[in-house]
Amino acid sequence: MPHVYGWQHILYLVIYFAAFAGGLTAVLMKVKRESTLELIFKISGGVLLALIIANRIAIAFHRETAWGLIPDSYCGLGNLCLAIALLVCKRDALPFHCLAYISFWGGAIATFYPDFLGQASYFMYPATITGLLHHGLALFLSVLLIATGYMKPSLKKFYAFPTGLSFIMCYGMFLIDAFGFESAMYIGKPLIEGSFLTWYVMAVLLIGATLFLVWLYEYLIKKRSEKVQQKTAGEA
Repeated sequence: MPHVYGWQHILYLVIYFAAFAGGLTAVLMKVKRESTLELIFKISGGVLLALIIANRIAIAFHRETAWGLIPDSYCGLGNLCLAIALLVCKRDALPFHCLAYISFWGGAIATFYPDFLGQASYFMYPATITGLLHHGLALFLSVLLIATGYMKPSLKKFYAFPTGLSFIMCYGMFLIDAFGFESAMYIGKPLIEGSFLTWYVMAVLLIGATLFLVWLYEYLIKKRSEKVQQKTAGEA
């Protein structure tokens, strides 16, 4: 049975990060037109949506209930919303300032610690592989959004992130209270079994870490802009 950091998981990580680096480099070096970049994100949004739908169907069969079609995790709901946003939203739209961060953290956690690997005795089990693929693609797209400037992290728009997390928690409580879901959005269940990483601890950690990274991004951009201005003034 496959398990976290077993040989199958490690092989997947090697292939994934090779594709990640290659794809990111290709887009940054080759794509110069705004229309081309927009098309890439819209196509990627469609692919992400297809992977999420396939994953939900696979999970429904795995759980042997149609309730499995309903996203009940941060990543499942966040990635679904990101896919839709990529299809309908324009550059630097407000939803990206929530969904990109959710997909980054969720994708990173699920890529490095996919606790669903034990769903079956083989790695290519539909619910497992589609889960890895949509988390991996969402992680890649969240990085690509920022790297290309299609979304520019901003302290002024950061409020969208905690607001979005609050909505997700309300949605999770609704699933538990109205439909009897168990530990939707990890409510009542730690991220890693037996750890202190409960939903409220993770919320504080993710908001704090993201806020620091956004501040650092703006600080570095401001410093670079000041250097360019000083250089231009010196040449003049």
